[in-house]
Amino acid sequence: MPVLLAIIGALGAAAFWYYRLRDVGRAAHEVVDAAQRVRGAYRRKRFRTKAESSPIEAVEDPAAAAAAMLIALASEQGTLSLAAERAIKAEMEQVMGLSSVDEVFTFARWVADHATDPNTLSLRFSRLWLAALQPSERMDLHAMAARIAAIDGEPTPIQVNCLKMLKDRLALTRS
Repeated sequence: MPVLLAIIGALGAAAFWYYRLRDVGRAAHEVVDAAQRVRGAYRRKRFRTKAESSPIEAVEDPAAAAAAMLIALASEQGTLSLAAERAIKAEMEQVMGLSSVDEVFTFARWVADHATDPNTLSLRFSRLWLAALQPSERMDLHAMAARIAAIDGEPTPIQVNCLKMLKDRLALTRS
């Protein structure tokens, strides 16, 4: 009889500690989950603050930055013409190789609307382009900008100046 009571006592103690450790594991999982939610909320708030303060600062994609630059350059003569919009979308699809052209174009247009002129965008995005793009890709970007500037006729003096500044900021030494 004492052996039977010892076995029942050992099983009871094992069951007690099993449930206690299981509850501790659940509590630890809940703490980790809460920490991840707080971390996610912090990141969302930081991004939201950054995006609300300046849409230009929110751009981290060189293709979106290039599209915004092209839109601002084409809009320098006034509003963005339908021909310029089609040409920019074609450049985004063919040269940049983007699949979701409309989404990136809409974002880029929003960014371009918050810039005072194309020079502001080329200045802000030059570090991004220098870090992310190869020299041949930077030459392609300048060539795209030159084509877009000529879409609605002869480029204006402001557009010509913007193209020169873009060339300097892209560190292109060849003409």
